[in-house]
Amino acid sequence: MDRLWHRIATANNERGWLLFWLAWSLSISAIYWIFGPHSYLRIQDNADFNIPYRIAAAKDLLHHGLTYWQPKFSGGMPAMVHPMFDNFLIDGVPYLLLPAWLVHGMVMWLQRFLAGYMTFRLCRGPLQMDGIAALFVGMSFSLYLWSVQDWKLVEALGMPAIALTLWVLERLLGMRVWHGVVLSLGFGVVFATVSQTFIFTFFFLGAVPFWFWIVRQVRWSVLLPCYGAFVVGVLLTEAPQLIALLSYRPSTARFLLSTDGESVPAFMESVRHAWQIMGWSDVPRNGLYYGLWILGMVLTRTDPARNLAWRLLILFLLSGVGAELLYAVQRGFSWFIPTSSGNLLDLNQFTVFVGPLLGGIGVHLLRVHLEQTPSVWVKPLLRGVLLMALAVPVYYGFHVSYLLSYRLATDNFAVNFQNPLLQELGQKQARVLPPERVVTVGTWPPRITAASGDRIYPAYVYAYGLENADGYYRLHSARYHRLWRRIIKKTLNHYPEVDRRTSTWYYLFQPPLPRFVSRAPLIMQDWYNLDLLSLANTRYMISHWPLEHSDLTLRHHPEQELREGQAWERLGRRDQLWQTWLGNVPHHALYLYENRNVLPRAFLVSRVRVVPDATRLLDEMEQTPAEGLRQIAFLEQPLASEINPGLTQAEVNCELYTPDRMQWRVRSNGPGVLVVTNNYDPYWRVTINGKSGTIIPVDHAFQGVVLEAGEHQVVLEYWPPYRPGSS
Repeated sequence: MDRLWHRIATANNERGWLLFWLAWSLSISAIYWIFGPHSYLRIQDNADFNIPYRIAAAKDLLHHGLTYWQPKFSGGMPAMVHPMFDNFLIDGVPYLLLPAWLVHGMVMWLQRFLAGYMTFRLCRGPLQMDGIAALFVGMSFSLYLWSVQDWKLVEALGMPAIALTLWVLERLLGMRVWHGVVLSLGFGVVFATVSQTFIFTFFFLGAVPFWFWIVRQVRWSVLLPCYGAFVVGVLLTEAPQLIALLSYRPSTARFLLSTDGESVPAFMESVRHAWQIMGWSDVPRNGLYYGLWILGMVLTRTDPARNLAWRLLILFLLSGVGAELLYAVQRGFSWFIPTSSGNLLDLNQFTVFVGPLLGGIGVHLLRVHLEQTPSVWVKPLLRGVLLMALAVPVYYGFHVSYLLSYRLATDNFAVNFQNPLLQELGQKQARVLPPERVVTVGTWPPRITAASGDRIYPAYVYAYGLENADGYYRLHSARYHRLWRRIIKKTLNHYPEVDRRTSTWYYLFQPPLPRFVSRAPLIMQDWYNLDLLSLANTRYMISHWPLEHSDLTLRHHPEQELREGQAWERLGRRDQLWQTWLGNVPHHALYLYENRNVLPRAFLVSRVRVVPDATRLLDEMEQTPAEGLRQIAFLEQPLASEINPGLTQAEVNCELYTPDRMQWRVRSNGPGVLVVTNNYDPYWRVTINGKSGTIIPVDHAFQGVVLEAGEHQVVLEYWPPYRPGSS
């Protein structure tokens, strides 16, 4: 038995280990690809926004090229501020070439493979652990947190490839200085194209020197040339998105943080919060690793790995406490660089990564003690501890897949992104110029975990080529965010918790409707302001529940889907899995309503009401019916010239509608304001009959162009600072 342990610990068959890690990563990611388009699809952080956005972006790239404006969500916003531009090679190009479900499965596998195999190689090589310890660390890190809160698309190949990045930099540090500098610069470019800027990259850049200084004990004079070149490569690659975020900063809903009174917490409060996180989150989550580390340190007192363990512990504490302090600082500066979230998300990546390394040191020391101890009763105990340590990640690897199999019926690609009703609606809207918006009504909480659930998120419609009036991404327009709060004002009054989250997380939340026992219609005026939705060109409402409003016409009743769903619930677990394999899974039972009172995307008005205060302006809009919104332009500043309300005839036709360019033909017998209900942004330009004009904010959130009487060709184009040719 001891000989077997020794052979595994000292095995150097690289090809054999590579095959093992390929098999391991394929097995623990099988739930993501074995059922084809009906494989498991994590909803939170994957399908709630990221996958449908990538599908939409791939279609736009094919039809329009590399666009700089994305009109599909929340009234429109710059496409460059989306994380897909961080990791275009991994999350962009594949969606152009392969089915989205297949790309998702490949990314889920690749993350697990790199996390496991490269962590194993880092442990076996630079950290000089034996094979058993490296095996334990690699399996543990490939499972992330050992739960359904697993690797996500937003992490791309950043955090899962920590070990790969450290391993490559280790090699580059061993080269001649200039060779290492040049290759480090190139590696920085590659790293930046496959990782996430504000979710991972910048924190990782700050942590790298501490890894090499504390853990690897590399001299600063050796580290700085290659590390500096690596950082330069990253920053050069990320420069376009940095410019995009900075230029968009005053317009984003995240900027509201600086005006709503949120500030940097007091220093001692930050320290207290950091201590709580370390004590109540990081420590329990890494309990197994601590236990193995302490046991190994107690039993083995002479191995060199003990010194490595202390250095890793220092880095663990620095990254854990430092992450919480950085979080406090970043909250105060999020108005300056508006990230896609309220913080830099998982700032404690190194606690997640170093924890398994500490456990691996413990396994290494236990195996050393196993070979050294002559005691006949200690050896079986140590073998049992080592076997149990290796069995834990194996158990969790397959147990998580077992849990996720219960969600296959609702959490799979085909059910969410190949719905026949929405496919038909998307095809219909593809023939409309410009397309009309949709809104999604009705969610309920998930039944198992936050990673899954029976939610129909607004972003789902992107996969069908539809534009939505709501949204699930935090970098939408601040103006539109204020307007949306008026649209769902009654919902916010019903649910203070939604009000709080809408004010702090800046999602365009939907009403958190419960799972009703009956199918009684929802009275829409109790939840939404349909007049304001009509202003936002919202023609269709997708709902889990029947709706009731005089302006809504039912276009689809899910009678058949409800029957199929009831039949599905009566099936046993084995039959459900078999039917999922065959692709016979019922789709979501969705009601589709058409808003008969919807306003066109662009229309001409001759009445102007100036209300200098934004709050009062929104108050007046909220009280104005749709017909009044069709006739009045609400402005926050007076026009340069007065418009007489003499307009009796007006015709507005769309001649061209692409993400970055819109062309309208306007005919009228009097002057007026052309209202285009796309989000106002200062980097949109307008030409009127070939001459430069001015776009003004109208109805608080949208675009307005002042026109004289007659016939005009109005062209609106998006020219952000990072677009070539912009001035």
